[in-house]
Amino acid sequence: MNKIVEQIQQDYRKKRELSNHSIYDIEGSLKELAEKGIIWVLKDLGDICEAEEILIEKYLHVYRANQIYDNLEEFLNIQSPKNLSAAISHKPSQSTTPSKEKQTKKRQHLEVRDVKQFIGYKKAKELEKKVIELCQNFPSYEVDHIVNQIERSASSIKDSIEMGEQIYVGEKFNQYSIAIGSAKETTAWLQMSLGQKYITEVQFDELDNLTTQVVRILTKKLSNIKEKEGKGMDLPNPFTPNVRNFGAFNNALLLVEKIYEVTRNPEFWKEKNLVKKMRKRATSSVANIAEAHQLYIPKKFRFFNDSMKALDGLDSSLETSLIKGIISVKELKEIDELRISIRNVLSTKMKNISDERVS
Repeated sequence: MNKIVEQIQQDYRKKRELSNHSIYDIEGSLKELAEKGIIWVLKDLGDICEAEEILIEKYLHVYRANQIYDNLEEFLNIQSPKNLSAAISHKPSQSTTPSKEKQTKKRQHLEVRDVKQFIGYKKAKELEKKVIELCQNFPSYEVDHIVNQIERSASSIKDSIEMGEQIYVGEKFNQYSIAIGSAKETTAWLQMSLGQKYITEVQFDELDNLTTQVVRILTKKLSNIKEKEGKGMDLPNPFTPNVRNFGAFNNALLLVEKIYEVTRNPEFWKEKNLVKKMRKRATSSVANIAEAHQLYIPKKFRFFNDSMKALDGLDSSLETSLIKGIISVKELKEIDELRISIRNVLSTKMKNISDERVS
């Protein structure tokens, strides 16, 4: 793993030197690494300038769902250290005699089609349009929070489908997995919006139905590919569980309700920053639990872990509220019971995922 990280960093330094440190060329390289899911390795690069640091943070945010923190060898199809640079840059190996395994991989390609004619893409585009229209009626104080997040997750579905329309079977699975996760996250934001009465039941049902259609279309597509073009490949099961059947998700929605209810109390009116933190951390927990319901185990684990971080951050904000005397012990106890129950379920889930990966 460390060798892979060092090689990615070294290759980036070479590209930067060849571009004579032109920020325009550098930005292109950074975006490419972000799309591949490996830009995070540059955060520890000691010789980056301020402009690079800003761009890295930007693309980390935009492509956060793409980032691959585990099993880089599997995602980059690395067979040996000498093929590492080729895998990172998607260039063919220098070997003149391809192995039997590589010959098999060459046959595991798909015909590239016009993605805009794909029904899944059309549905995702329609969903994005409807979400943007709907968000125009949200309260102004939610623009930097729920509005930005729901628009981002909705647009990510369409973007990932478009990036997935390529010849490589494994990468199509990866991008469609991101799209499925984004669809589930979008539904979570819609449910939270419904809970706060920002949208009606009718509006929720319409958009929820659209996201469900997208997930079904992508799942069916991947199921067909797995049975045909991907035969013999170690591809994940394309079928994902319904997040609404997951107890921790439903409790997390209740937690959001409690946090919004408490932070509407007069005692919180002068604590805008604290209110923003508490709401952001509670809703982030829900969104990450939803997005964890996708295909790849490392991504499931990472999103569950992000949800745990949000819950821990919420605990810190609640303690601050108690110290300031703006939340009652009774309210804190009710919220804590929910928060801890969610955390315990996620801990168990993450342990099971870790045990599966070891076995």
